[in-house]
Amino acid sequence: MFYKHARLSNSHHCTGHSVVQLRMIFHPIHLDLLAVYVQSFNIVPQHGNTNNLNTGTDMHLVQCAVWSNGSRISDVIPVTQIHSPAHLVPHFGKEAHPWLTSKSCYELSFDFWLNKYWSKEFYYTLST
Repeated sequence: MFYKHARLSNSHHCTGHSVVQLRMIFHPIHLDLLAVYVQSFNIVPQHGNTNNLNTGTDMHLVQCAVWSNGSRISDVIPVTQIHSPAHLVPHFGKEAHPWLTSKSCYELSFDFWLNKYWSKEFYYTLST
């Protein structure tokens, strides 16, 4: 997911937005809104490239945001802050995880390409 958030961005294309994995949608009984539990990704800086785009793919590389103890950084946000779905493609590097399947790729992978070519609207969001 791609959501509006003022505290992130390492890249001018994503200013004011965060890339997150939606884990749960729920309705707190004490609030009149839908909320989502999300886990965050960080944009990986690309050396020698000020806009943080990989020169080979022209895409951002993101990785799971973790605390110093290795647990994922997460947050609860209003569903109204979600801007659009995002397409993340696992980045395998030299070797893929041996237990990787289509059902486990988001749990076992740590690095992902933020695929801006997934839709025209998403492309324009990341390219302007």
